[in-house]
Amino acid sequence: MKNRDRLLIGAAVSLLLAGCASTDGITVKGATDDLEDRVLVTSQLYDEPYTGFPSPTDYYFQAAIDKQSGDKLYVLQLAVNAENWRRWDEVQFSRDGQTVTLPVNWQNQDMTCNDYGCAYAELGVAGIDEPTLRYIAGQSEPVKLVMRSSRIDDTLTLEVNPREAQAFLKETDQLPI
Repeated sequence: MKNRDRLLIGAAVSLLLAGCASTDGITVKGATDDLEDRVLVTSQLYDEPYTGFPSPTDYYFQAAIDKQSGDKLYVLQLAVNAENWRRWDEVQFSRDGQTVTLPVNWQNQDMTCNDYGCAYAELGVAGIDEPTLRYIAGQSEPVKLVMRSSRIDDTLTLEVNPREAQAFLKETDQLPI
């Protein structure tokens, strides 16, 4: 490979990464891109499972921040693997002794089958407000979330890491918007 080719490949990779920065698994996109009217912050790479697929769940926080108004829209993304479709319609957890319920909207689904059976993957999103996110970040122990539905008896419990919420909020708070 010639030096010129190496330089071209390096330049192409740099262009792909421009406008996107990642620190401690928190990714910021669009902050320096004048053509973007919002900034997207996500914790998707924070403590990412090395299997490439959550087993049975993974979650991450995401924020869309309007560059002009500074308004922030926070969501909790949920990736679920199961032996069947679940379609949980809410996530619940306890906050200061009170039950908090977040409705879940499912955005994507996939089914993969082989000779041994099928695997079902679903990606959902639950809106979360900033005070609730700050509550999670302020906890000393992981916060247990329970996915449930009125349509099925099964539930699924996952734990949300307060350090992930802290790192995510630190990044959204320090953006110069």
